[in-house]
Amino acid sequence: MKKIIYNRICFLLFSCIAGVLGLSACEEKNDVAALPVITEIRNYAASPSDSLVETLKAGQWVVVLGKNLGEISQVNFGSRPANINPTLITDQSIVVQVPSIPFDSVAREKVNVVTVVNSAGSTSFTINITGPPMISHVRNYATAPKDTVTSIIVPGQSINIVGYNLKNALNIAFQGVKADLAGAVYTDSSVIVKVPSNFSAADPLLANKITYGTAVDTISYSIRIFDPAVLEYYKDPIFTLLTGGIGKEKTWVLDIDAKGVSAKFKGPLYFSGVDYGWDNQCAKTGGDCWLYDPEYQSWMGAAQDYGTMTLGLRSGSAEPVVKVVQKGITRSGTFQGGYFFDIKTKTLSFVDIVPLNTGRDQVWSKAYVISLKEDRMQLAFRDPNKAEFAIHNYIRK
Repeated sequence: MKKIIYNRICFLLFSCIAGVLGLSACEEKNDVAALPVITEIRNYAASPSDSLVETLKAGQWVVVLGKNLGEISQVNFGSRPANINPTLITDQSIVVQVPSIPFDSVAREKVNVVTVVNSAGSTSFTINITGPPMISHVRNYATAPKDTVTSIIVPGQSINIVGYNLKNALNIAFQGVKADLAGAVYTDSSVIVKVPSNFSAADPLLANKITYGTAVDTISYSIRIFDPAVLEYYKDPIFTLLTGGIGKEKTWVLDIDAKGVSAKFKGPLYFSGVDYGWDNQCAKTGGDCWLYDPEYQSWMGAAQDYGTMTLGLRSGSAEPVVKVVQKGITRSGTFQGGYFFDIKTKTLSFVDIVPLNTGRDQVWSKAYVISLKEDRMQLAFRDPNKAEFAIHNYIRK
């Protein structure tokens, strides 16, 4: 009898333990996260602006809606992880900002994919993700094998611009002349467009540039554009004085040697009022046209070799190029860029480069040409703090 009671007690204890273990197992099973689900993506804004979105762009705040989103550990847009703020996450939504995406380094099949990840796995949602337009190269629009990558285009030519985020362009311009977009044909990664036939209204500042604008941004792409009108502009005699002409170059140095002696001017640096201009004349009646033209003094900078500045025009395209070998100042080194000489205003604008100088604090992007001869040149740069010019005197090397 005692044995039977003992066995029953053991059975009851076993059943209780099993029940407890089973309950614990059920609880653990219930704690396992469910796979996340994305149903839609909306603008993060007050109603009625919280509309459903079909296209995303970098920097945009959106709400990812679905279920099982409360334990999300990662949200990717086009393979790029977004920053997650846990306070903006519920089981049904995630508020997140679309990150910047390097479209040229993301596989095309992953560009338009949003992925959410939790401990149970991941779920993807396809939506158009866009950004600033990017041009990687330009092809001839022709049947293979003539559809080759090209480095030069001509007026009236049909071309295939290849890159990213090129759809629905608002403006495609060549040297500032807009192309007719009525006949443009878009694919996922390119657009077929015709180069304008007439460049008489071209902007010389945009020489050899394609300007591409979409609703997101406008960018420029450099490519040689052979245009007779542009060539005529650079045939002006003033470019012969500056560079020697198309296909040539001139190298200029500051007019000072190691002994502080200048060869063509009194000294390497003059000062003037802001209306002192071309041909050493006052640009306007009663203007601010004083001139201080001293001989070299030590406060101007050390008596030394400051390097060279070479200005040229490439043959064929007449593209303006400049190379500066800067010595003796903080920003020393070798630099290459471009420039534009405005014949009408007698100003010289520098692109991606600082002209040869003695280390003074000036506005270097734009020079006012005071004089230009075969063997000497004066460029005035605006003082950033005072209403005056610092005139740098150069001589041909």
